[in-house]
Amino acid sequence: MGIDVVFRIAGIGILIAVACQLLKQTGRDDIAMLTALAGLIIVITMVIGLISTLFTNLRSVFQLY
Repeated sequence: MGIDVVFRIAGIGILIAVACQLLKQTGRDDIAMLTALAGLIIVITMVIGLISTLFTNLRSVFQLY
C-alpha cells in the first residue's frame, strides 16, 4: 500500500472523466451522470477499505481490543 493506490484512484478518475465527456457529447447526459456516480462509488469503496485497514493497524499498534 503506497503510491499505487493514488495512481489507481487517479486512473479511475481519468477514465471516468473521459467516459463522461464522450457521453455528454453524444447527448446522453443521464448515462454520463450514472457513470460518474459509479466511478465515485468505486473510489469510495476503495477508500473505505483503506480506512478500515488503517483502524485495524492502529488497534494492533496501541493494543486496543
